[in-house]
Amino acid sequence: MVDRRKYPRVNTINLISHVTIDETGRWIFQGMSRALDISRGGILLETAYPIESGCLSMMTVDTCNNLIEIKGELIYSSKSDTEMYYSGIKFIDTDEQVTKFVTQMIKVYNHRKSKLLIARSYNRLTDHIASG
Repeated sequence: MVDRRKYPRVNTINLISHVTIDETGRWIFQGMSRALDISRGGILLETAYPIESGCLSMMTVDTCNNLIEIKGELIYSSKSDTEMYYSGIKFIDTDEQVTKFVTQMIKVYNHRKSKLLIARSYNRLTDHIASG
């Protein structure tokens, strides 16, 4: 399969609240998803249900708990062997909004990842001290 992506993907695990919107701008469905990877061009979402609408509004929080939002268009959705759905979403907002959203998502992921590594190191240290 040929990779036609314009931008490189960055692996991430971020929770995303999303709303599917019809042609008139009316909310159809609100749900939660997990972002698996992201680039300047789009995002891969994992859900327990199919995303069926063409337009989405996606929201998450940055490291300061500020709400960040971006709009996207459903490019594809497929069901996996594990009964989860994977949806490729193309960003349709301005370059400035896309850059801000992608940057903040990566910062949040890296911030949580570094906190997890520190916690694991601390647990190993305390286990070592307790055993010896």
